[in-house]
Amino acid sequence: MTVSEAATTEDEETPAGTGTETSETPQAARAAYAAEDVADELRTVFLAVVAASTLLERTGRGSAHPALRRADRCAEDALSLASHAEDLIYEGIREVREQLGELAATSVGQVVSALDVSRTQLAEAAERVANFPGRLRAAGQRLHDAAEAGEVAGHAPEKWSHAADQLGLMTEALAGAVSALATYTDRLTGATR
Repeated sequence: MTVSEAATTEDEETPAGTGTETSETPQAARAAYAAEDVADELRTVFLAVVAASTLLERTGRGSAHPALRRADRCAEDALSLASHAEDLIYEGIREVREQLGELAATSVGQVVSALDVSRTQLAEAAERVANFPGRLRAAGQRLHDAAEAGEVAGHAPEKWSHAADQLGLMTEALAGAVSALATYTDRLTGATR
C-alpha cells in the first residue's frame, strides 16, 4: 500500500509507507506524506535524467546538430525545474509539519534510524568506489603497454591515473562522512541511555 492509498483509506489501522501514518493521522499529515512520496520519486527520476543527460553530452560532444543541442538544453531545463519543484515540495512539507507540531516531535530514535540509512548508503558507495582506482590504473598500464607496442598514443593513461587519484580522494571523503555519522549517532544514542 502506498501512502497515497492510505490517505484515501479512513479505516486502515496499519502504518503505511513511512511507518508513522495510521488512520488516526491528521489529513494534513497524510497530505505531507503523499507529497514526500512524490519528492522521493522525483529524486529517482532526477538521477535518471542526470545519467541520460551525461550520456547525451558525451555522445553529442563536438556536434553542432541543432537537435542534439536542443535535447541537451531541454534536459538541463528539466533538471533545473525538478530541483526547483523538489525545493517547493519540501518547503510545503516543512510548513505543514511545523503547523502540526511534528518537527519537534521527531524522536532521537527516528533521527538515528534515518542517519543509519545514510551511513549505510555512504559506506556502500565508498566500498564500491574504492575498487575503481585500481581498475583504472590497471587499464592505464594496459594502455601504456599497448602504446609501447605502437598500437596507440596519447595521454589517456595519465588522465586515468589522475582520475584514479580523484576517486581515491572520493573514497576517503565518503569514509570520513561514514565515520562522522557513526560518531554522531553514537553520541545521540549515548545521550538517551
